[in-house]
Amino acid sequence: MTNFGMRNAECGMKAVAFMALVALVATTGCQQKMADQPAHRPYEVSTMFPNGQSVRPLQTGVIHRSQYLSDDPMVTWLTTKGKAPDHTDNYKQWLTSKSKVTKADNGQEIPALTQADVDGLLATKPQAGAPNDNSNFLDTVPFEMTKEDLLRGQVLYTAICAECHGGAGHANGKIPERGFLRPPSYHTDPEGKAKDWSSHKTQSDGTTAPDFTGNPQGTSRGFYKYGIEQPLKDVNIGYIYQVIYWGYGGMATHETQLPKAEDRWRVAAYVRALQLSQAADVSKLPANSHAKKLVENIGKPKSDDKHSEDKH
Repeated sequence: MTNFGMRNAECGMKAVAFMALVALVATTGCQQKMADQPAHRPYEVSTMFPNGQSVRPLQTGVIHRSQYLSDDPMVTWLTTKGKAPDHTDNYKQWLTSKSKVTKADNGQEIPALTQADVDGLLATKPQAGAPNDNSNFLDTVPFEMTKEDLLRGQVLYTAICAECHGGAGHANGKIPERGFLRPPSYHTDPEGKAKDWSSHKTQSDGTTAPDFTGNPQGTSRGFYKYGIEQPLKDVNIGYIYQVIYWGYGGMATHETQLPKAEDRWRVAAYVRALQLSQAADVSKLPANSHAKKLVENIGKPKSDDKHSEDKH
């Protein structure tokens, strides 16, 4: 290639590079203008309306489509008493019993409450939904629970709840299995010996052991805060709904995971079904039912295994 040809090629490359740079600048400028739209964003400062925002304030009483009113049974899991609870005599007696040093199940001493402590706690009125009385919560689901509803509750429970609470509600899901906080079991110990625990503590020899919460297995930690050993299998279903909706302790609210009130009730109903299933009287199951056959065959060798043993 001659010097003249090389110069032409070099000029051509520079021209292409310059045109690409111009196109890039033009595109950037266009993008900035597109991003800076004249349309107002919600609640942006604006002189269009008297309230100084880009949207008008909603009128009193306006609700969005399909929204339940606050007193609708679908979203009212509390009884009249539960909406404005008061301290119970049981709670007062329980506080009085704490006026001396006691020991927890883990061996640690619990400091005694002074009279000033007791008076301060009693002077603070419980908030709505306080689990200090089972009658604070509805004992029925506000709509007819069909088989399809329970099946949907099962699907949602398996997808959202089982990773912590376990498939049957024994608090043995994969999350606590890996060392995270353990939820309470839905089921009480038939012998009444097992205690509730939520985490592990390191002992002097370096090993870990359950750090007991103080209440028996299968009882509500919320009720226990008020001195009540309330079995979860007997708690009114409105309380299960409340824990799903509000959360409790290490369990965050599940309002986002279950935005529909109907689905929260379905999961609560499925939890109750789990509790009934684990405490069912086997003798009352139908003779040829699949459930009874499963229970009767627990611990027995499978027929295939028996045949293989006979062959050997």
